[in-house]
Amino acid sequence: METLGPIKILVVLSIFTFFHASMFAQKTKSVSNVKGEWVLSNELTPVEAREKALNKAKENALKEAGVPEYINSSNLLFKKASEKSQDDLFLSLTTVEVSGAIKKYTVIDQKEQLNDENHLTYSVWIDADVVIYKSKKDPGYQLDVYGLRESFSSPDKLTFSVKPDKNGYLTIFILSENESSLLYPNAIEAQTQLHGGTTYNFPISTNLDYEVSTEEKIEVNYLVLLLTKNEIPFNKNESTDDILRFIAAIDPFQKCLKSYSLIIKN
Repeated sequence: METLGPIKILVVLSIFTFFHASMFAQKTKSVSNVKGEWVLSNELTPVEAREKALNKAKENALKEAGVPEYINSSNLLFKKASEKSQDDLFLSLTTVEVSGAIKKYTVIDQKEQLNDENHLTYSVWIDADVVIYKSKKDPGYQLDVYGLRESFSSPDKLTFSVKPDKNGYLTIFILSENESSLLYPNAIEAQTQLHGGTTYNFPISTNLDYEVSTEEKIEVNYLVLLLTKNEIPFNKNESTDDILRFIAAIDPFQKCLKSYSLIIKN
């Protein structure tokens, strides 16, 4: 039995080209110094408030770029559990299923401050590149995911099942603060068309295990499943930025995106 890993399963989000030749033909608009803020409270840590403020900044960037409808957003938060370092690395992908998506962003400033109502807030300013789509998400194109556990003891095996409503091609990613990877397809499991209404168990091959592990006390990871109507091979570097840009560049009508957080304990 071959093991695919150890893959430090990493982490993600929740949310999403036409044919491959036209995949990057969407309009892109850059916006600068866009602010998002969130009121601090006893229920929120500064880290959580920062995450929410960043999400609001991305939402405002979409609006400023001219995206007419904001539908949904997802956030990636990687927290180092190392005793030597408590650095937080925030990565996020905001997806608007109707009209656009954040393709790339940079945090240019962040701080705690009082707002106009004299409430203490966490504020974040970003520069962002926004993809404006020409089509809408297909509400009838869905993917159901079953049997995915939320927590794991390192090292552990990852298994789950999927059932697409319609035919499609599945691509699965693992993202992390240190490394990201393409989980499926892989050297043993070739990508094939999944048929609507059929349940598929992963790993598909009986000669392969998906393994998750960590060297830290705890890691929060995300598994990202991308279903597309047409086969769109991922042939870029397996970096978080390249993976997120690949996903963001795909037209909403052509995809369904699901993501799940996974907790790995040592």
